[in-house]
Amino acid sequence: MSEFWYNNFRVVGGCIIKKKFVIFISVTLGLSILILIGLFISLYLNQSFKITNFKKIIEIPYNSTFANNQGDACYGNVFKCDPVSIIQEGDVDTSKIGEYIIHYTYKFADKTITKEQTVRVKDYDKPIIEVIDDNFAICPNSKYTNFKVTAYDDYDGDLTDKVKQFIDNKQVVFQVDDSSNNRTEVRKDLTLIDDEKPVLTLNGDANIYLKINEKYTELGAKAMDNCDGDLTEYIQKTGKVYNTIPGEYDITYEVVDSSGNKASIVRKVFVYQEQNTENPTAKSIYLTFDDGPSAYTSKLLDVLKKYNVKATFFVTGYGLSKGYDDVILRAYQEGHTIGLHTDTHEYSIYKNIDTYFNDLYTIQEKVKNITGYTSTIIRFPGGSSNTVSRSYDNGSKIMSQLVKAVEAKGFTYFDWNVSSGDAGETTSTTKVFSNVISGLGKHNYSIVLQHDTKGYSINAVEDIIKYALSKGYTFKPLTTTSPTAHHHLNN
Repeated sequence: MSEFWYNNFRVVGGCIIKKKFVIFISVTLGLSILILIGLFISLYLNQSFKITNFKKIIEIPYNSTFANNQGDACYGNVFKCDPVSIIQEGDVDTSKIGEYIIHYTYKFADKTITKEQTVRVKDYDKPIIEVIDDNFAICPNSKYTNFKVTAYDDYDGDLTDKVKQFIDNKQVVFQVDDSSNNRTEVRKDLTLIDDEKPVLTLNGDANIYLKINEKYTELGAKAMDNCDGDLTEYIQKTGKVYNTIPGEYDITYEVVDSSGNKASIVRKVFVYQEQNTENPTAKSIYLTFDDGPSAYTSKLLDVLKKYNVKATFFVTGYGLSKGYDDVILRAYQEGHTIGLHTDTHEYSIYKNIDTYFNDLYTIQEKVKNITGYTSTIIRFPGGSSNTVSRSYDNGSKIMSQLVKAVEAKGFTYFDWNVSSGDAGETTSTTKVFSNVISGLGKHNYSIVLQHDTKGYSINAVEDIIKYALSKGYTFKPLTTTSPTAHHHLNN
């Protein structure tokens, strides 16, 4: 290729190049080479710690394994980087949630550098809710739920008492948060239903007994509903008591809840006329025998017949079940009074009024079947002053109710004012005799308690009769107009 200069232009291969431009290009190229040489020298001489993949903050799961996170480190330049030693200070307990500080010291020869790292141990697992109930029925107007659930968290343990229950769009929501704000939510579809009647409770006794002309005081009732709560103010009362006319009156209390469920309860009010009693003459004796008939009753009847003495027998169903029906029939036919004691003689009859009367009507019917006579003369097991009924009546003071109830139903109850002691005090015939004789002089009339189930007591009867007759006493059977010798109530 031909090359020559012409008037400060260089001619190369037929192309003309100015001389100044050639000089510029040459200088520029030279400077570039010098800069590159300087940069290379600078990079080679600039040695330092090179740390990559190091994170100032890391997060790891609770109960995981902690691994060192010091990153990749060396000491040198871009052309050569030598390994360094690394010292870790601090540790991480992954069994405990929290923040831990780790220091890493990087060392090469006499050169060191330290980096700080924050390690956060976190609980990422949600609690577990177990719903125990499987019936999600609630009241239509209910805003509250109380279903049975349990909740457990791997870190916090039992969270059952932290579970929230609330209603959201016909669903019950169970929700619980652990200490790390991990939330678990369970939803169940609800059934809105109210098929339960309100519960009506009478204030005071279910049976009220009024003597004729005694004022009736309305005690009212209370009403509670599983869905509507207290409905007492909505109770409707019907019925009226005529306290001047003996009879049985019903007071009815009725209430309806918001779902149309109706409930009612009845209080019975008995208005009764007290029976007239005779005024016994001085030295009147009423011999009474409880708990029979028994194997000793026929012997007793023989003694009574011998002296033409009439007595009263308060019989039990137990005695009749032993085949002594003919003995009671004989007693009735010979002019003795057949009274009612109890069918079972179990004190559980004092559980409530209905239980007592069921027992009483049973023995009344048995006596009627044997004698044809409907007896209305009774004696309470243990007497009206008994305290054993407290163990059965749940605090209702059953005796206070029964003494009125029996009279309202046409019965007359009798206690006693002379005790022979044959119910447990003694088993001696002589003592039975002395107990009765000593008791006769203390009263204008004497209602004597004995048991024709006790042979030693029956053995004393003839001597009691002979003594009393010699002293001018008169023996009588109890009737509905006889003095009752009522005891003081102890319940």
